[in-house]
Amino acid sequence: MKRLLGRFYPAALINTIKNYWILSTEFGQFKTMSRGCIDKDNEFIPWYTYPAIEYIKQLDFTEKSIFEFGSGNSTIFWAKRCKKTVSIEDNKEWYDKMTPELPANVEYKLIPDKVDYVNSINQFSDNFDIIIIDGNHRYECTVEALKKLNDGGIVILDNSDWHEKSAKLLRDADLIEVDMAGFGPINGYTWTTSFFLSRSVKLKAAKSRQPLNGIGGIRN
Repeated sequence: MKRLLGRFYPAALINTIKNYWILSTEFGQFKTMSRGCIDKDNEFIPWYTYPAIEYIKQLDFTEKSIFEFGSGNSTIFWAKRCKKTVSIEDNKEWYDKMTPELPANVEYKLIPDKVDYVNSINQFSDNFDIIIIDGNHRYECTVEALKKLNDGGIVILDNSDWHEKSAKLLRDADLIEVDMAGFGPINGYTWTTSFFLSRSVKLKAAKSRQPLNGIGGIRN
């Protein structure tokens, strides 16, 4: 097929079509347009950029505790990978929809009041290894997240390109910013999911090899 196409189309067009195929089919983005945040195998994934999701999949979080401001398919995704997940939601309709889908290792709370939502992380005596800021009131949640992050922990801020004040606050707290910009599920545009790493962070690879070949990549 490639040889046949090459007679009629320049290589640039062929590669453009191939890139579209990888994004829409191998990443499963076309499917997400109507079915929400899932991959090509119908597994739940977060509404982060694909580079961020690919990176997370390469790491071992089995002994980590997770706190999410904002819930969704990401909650199920994290619950399969970590020791404990706490997820906070302020939308009752979404909360009612998600509740039957969540596994036993998720503590799920509906907190519609803004002040209580922002301060919900302080209800817990323990700190958290991973704190995800992906709901409402992101700057205020960032302030509280910094108080409850374990030594060696990570804050994940989605849509960080839209939340410059929150990103700056995390940088000013001496966390190392790693930005993962690109396409992701559902949207027809790129955005940025950022990881803010503690200076003492230690991450284990999920497999014997890291990095793995990415979706659409060529094995050497």
